[in-house]
Amino acid sequence: MPNSVLAKETFTMWIGEPGEVTDRIDFLGTREICLYLLKGKEAMIIGGGMSHIAPYLEKQFPQMDYDTENIKYLIVTHSHLDHCGAVPYLKRKFPRMQVLASKYSQEVFSKEKVVNAIASANKGAIDALGLQDEYGKLNLEFDGIHVDRVVAENDFIDLGDGIEAHFIETPGHTKCSLAVYVPKLKAMFPSDAAPVPLADGSGLTVPSPQYDFLLYVDSLKKLCSYEIEICAFEHHGVLLGEQARDILPQGLEQTEKFKNYVIKQYQEVGDLDKLAQKLASEMQEKNELPFLTPELQLTISKAAVRNILAT
Repeated sequence: MPNSVLAKETFTMWIGEPGEVTDRIDFLGTREICLYLLKGKEAMIIGGGMSHIAPYLEKQFPQMDYDTENIKYLIVTHSHLDHCGAVPYLKRKFPRMQVLASKYSQEVFSKEKVVNAIASANKGAIDALGLQDEYGKLNLEFDGIHVDRVVAENDFIDLGDGIEAHFIETPGHTKCSLAVYVPKLKAMFPSDAAPVPLADGSGLTVPSPQYDFLLYVDSLKKLCSYEIEICAFEHHGVLLGEQARDILPQGLEQTEKFKNYVIKQYQEVGDLDKLAQKLASEMQEKNELPFLTPELQLTISKAAVRNILAT
């Protein structure tokens, strides 16, 4: 894929490793799989990650200057396997914690076939990383998700100290996608509703409109309307200040370029499957997310191409 499709800016106001973002936000997990602890008098975990990050979390929670007994909520921003795999482990660790998700995510998690697929993918990552001992010791089995509370557009959770987590429906990447916005901090947690930073902070990944391209664009436009000083993604970290303000408009611009690129390539290739295979190879190299197998990347590419051509 030509460089013109990718944002070229190198991010200098970027936090690419777990640690404190502000006194109200801690970045947890790994560079590839990011969770966030949003702290008021009570706390909320944003993102559900994958089960293989549990050993990192086991080290990170005790190092925080915060009483983890105050963790009362976890929001699953969407139902993809890399955004919910650690939820059963976290629920067992914090049994009083309520799991929040969209209505459609709740429906997805009620399907045995989906639960089995998420479990298999997360166990595959455990095995590939040689974490079989940790799997047993920490009980990392993905045995399903019970959604304690459904949240939707305009709902919010008051965590105290002026910290409110507002939920925004952002369909397009998936049907069930949610973003989280914290007005007091001007902090946006868009999940995968926008292109995320590359692993080295040198630009943006390829857009991923896996459910509906037009809804993906509409959702991204909605997120661009918010005042943002912190933009925290569930892959590849956090942007601050001016670059946080610019990142979503850049993602919107890149999404338009990606659409034009796909249409042009389809006019030349004339075969959806061949084009999806070509894009999958290019995206595998650019996105640098090791849990995305070639087979899964091909599925993602086919969905994106199909949705773009449907416009």
